[in-house]
Amino acid sequence: MTPADPLLWGFASMFAWGTGDILARYAAIRLGSPVVAIVVLGLGIIPPLALGLSRYPGPEAVTGGDFIALAAVSGLLFSLGYVFYYQGLERGLVSIVSPLSASWLAVTTVLAAILFNESIGPAKGGLIVLVLVGIVVISARGGSGASLAGVWYGLATMLTFGVAFTLWKPIVEEVGPYIAVVSVRLVATVALGSYLAVKRPVGATFTRGAVVMVIASAALDSLGFVAYNLGIETEDVSLIAPISASYPVVTLALAWAFLRERVSAVQMAGIVVLLGSVVALGVVG
Repeated sequence: MTPADPLLWGFASMFAWGTGDILARYAAIRLGSPVVAIVVLGLGIIPPLALGLSRYPGPEAVTGGDFIALAAVSGLLFSLGYVFYYQGLERGLVSIVSPLSASWLAVTTVLAAILFNESIGPAKGGLIVLVLVGIVVISARGGSGASLAGVWYGLATMLTFGVAFTLWKPIVEEVGPYIAVVSVRLVATVALGSYLAVKRPVGATFTRGAVVMVIASAALDSLGFVAYNLGIETEDVSLIAPISASYPVVTLALAWAFLRERVSAVQMAGIVVLLGSVVALGVVG
């Protein structure tokens, strides 16, 4: 495997997540964010399960206490993060929610340095500071209700995903990228399904277009995770995560093209700073 191969997996996850988010936004407006979240999580188990059958490491690899604990915590965090994220796409502006949620890389990079002794260095440290500056600028001038809602949902997603993504490194190392996706998403699906069984959300409008969109989003979302895990299987989280987290570049381009979303000049400056720092983090490696 050449050094460029893990980077290609990072870019593959970026495009899969970026495209899937636009489809999820369309579905969330019609089906509601909790329904979209559980469908995306549940159906997203199928692709990695199919891909992982030939690489199944055996039952002894998935029964350790550390694995179970990490998969449980990560799965619970992902179920919460998915609800936050799709609520943001449903109620806020994609242009605000997507880049803020992608800032989980700042949380992940710092936690990876603390827990896994991965190097940050002055260059990465400075870029992480710029990410935080971008967040502050985007948050400080929310000009509309949708914009302000997007800020809070984006930040909530950032924190939950940031911790959850950090836990993937030891999980992938123990059971491989495919079973890691299946196990964590299974926990997340069961947790969210239990909540919905009690909460019983209403108001979902099941149309053919919404169903097709949510299924396509689930497939892209899951394949994005597989690509991400293939990358971190052989490279540092702090290298692959920033590339994968650049998915708002794709999401924003599609939102501006198809949804005609517009944000204030100040918020646009914050988005440029944030995404530029994300991309630069991938280059610095």
